[in-house]
Amino acid sequence: MRHPAPTPSGPAFPLPRASSNRRRHQAGTVELAREAVEKFNALLHQLCIDAPRIDSDAIASVARWLDSQPADRRDALLQSRLGRLAELEAMRVDPHWPLDPAQEHRIQALQSYVTRDDDLIPDSVPLYGRLDDALLLELAWPVFAEDVDDYRDFCRYREEAAARFERPVEQSDWLRARAEEGALWEQLHRVHDQPFIEHEAPAAFFRVR
Repeated sequence: MRHPAPTPSGPAFPLPRASSNRRRHQAGTVELAREAVEKFNALLHQLCIDAPRIDSDAIASVARWLDSQPADRRDALLQSRLGRLAELEAMRVDPHWPLDPAQEHRIQALQSYVTRDDDLIPDSVPLYGRLDDALLLELAWPVFAEDVDDYRDFCRYREEAAARFERPVEQSDWLRARAEEGALWEQLHRVHDQPFIEHEAPAAFFRVR
């Protein structure tokens, strides 16, 4: 069974399963130039090689869906995704959480794109200006999801264990603690899975004295 790709927030944007016959090329009044869409796809697959390839019609379809949402929900849908950028950056710069250099480069490339105003949809465009940023983050999220989950757990552990350490809590401390917990769980499961053998009491035990 194939599980859906993880998303940064709630259900995924409703990308069409296949291109429509209409072949739309606009998000609102913004023309989605073919060259700009190609650059978007190139960056997306630099970040996450398994991400789907999207075209202008798919982006236009998501833009129309966003426009159909209640006004107070539109910004929330974008911000719930874009808010994860701060978490990625915190993970990248945390001196006690060393990242794989390739992962650090991905985060920097993502941040570089979303801070530009002249990207696929200029940030200054009302409603749609951050849609491409949020879409890029969502489609690339599977490559970040596991590290972010681990980093969240590390932050919880660091806060809980800080009083026991006379130095900053390191990633190695978290790894050791989680490995010990894993070994304990494995031992408990082994004990639990052992068959219960009921020994027959000796006959003399029941003899009336």
